[in-house]
Amino acid sequence: MPDMQKLLQTKEQIVELIKQRGPELPVRIANSIGVNNLFTAAFMSELVSEQKLKMSNMRVGSSPLYYIQGQEEQLQKYTNYLNHKEKEAFNLLKQNSILQDSEQEPAIRVALRSIKDFAVPIQIKDKEETKIFWKLHIITNETAKDLIEQKLNPKPIKKETIEEKKEQETPKAEIIEEKKEKQTLIEKEKSISQFSEKKTKKPKISKPATSEFLTGLKEVLLAKNIEITQEISSKKKELLAKVRTDTPFGKQEFYLAAKEKKKITTDDIISALQKAQAEKMPALIMSTGDIDKKAQDYYKEWRNLIKHEKILT
Repeated sequence: MPDMQKLLQTKEQIVELIKQRGPELPVRIANSIGVNNLFTAAFMSELVSEQKLKMSNMRVGSSPLYYIQGQEEQLQKYTNYLNHKEKEAFNLLKQNSILQDSEQEPAIRVALRSIKDFAVPIQIKDKEETKIFWKLHIITNETAKDLIEQKLNPKPIKKETIEEKKEQETPKAEIIEEKKEKQTLIEKEKSISQFSEKKTKKPKISKPATSEFLTGLKEVLLAKNIEITQEISSKKKELLAKVRTDTPFGKQEFYLAAKEKKKITTDDIISALQKAQAEKMPALIMSTGDIDKKAQDYYKEWRNLIKHEKILT
């Protein structure tokens, strides 16, 4: 009985600390209550099962955060632990409160599905078409419903009547002459400014590479739940990037070399393998063509460190 009582007291102590501090990691709670990390993590898991605590999907290092219902907003303090694209998706959602899934670029759509603590999916039917929206976790369903309604059925902007405009544009007689003089000065200054601007050529801004291949490739990655964590090089017929995907053993990172090419040669495999090893990760080649017959033996020799997948974009 004393041991059971001590166990209950420890659990109550954990809950009380999280009430005071907000979302916490097991290691910090363990240091505060003087119990080793393993036992503290086990106690916190039991409290989740008892519905006294909630556990985040996000990881800080390898550990989730534990919090009490109502502390969801405080999880935002830990968004710096999200990867680059996940942060971008979170900030976009925070600015807009809701996002329509189909309007986002493929990488953002993948990221929204990863940040489950902050992005809540909502499915609606609009004219017999199913649409997916994402709402910020702290937005109520009622508010989200109103925002979605406004987006799908925007209210027309009220136009001023001719009479209202006439009333607004009827100045006193003595002010008209002053306005004319000011207008003449403004027009002269404007013409001088426009002349100066014409002489100064604006630098051209280079647009990021885009093509049917890149667009199709990103759709394929999205469909396969492969997340781009960093784009290294992007050309019309090639993308080099770091990617991440779920496996039975957890998340796995790959160095991706994607090419619009009829045949993958030995040189292509060697190049991808060397770049992947420099990043200390396995290589993934995705191409519109097959591996060349001459390169098959080399590919089989290194198949534990490099994978190839043929894609149709």
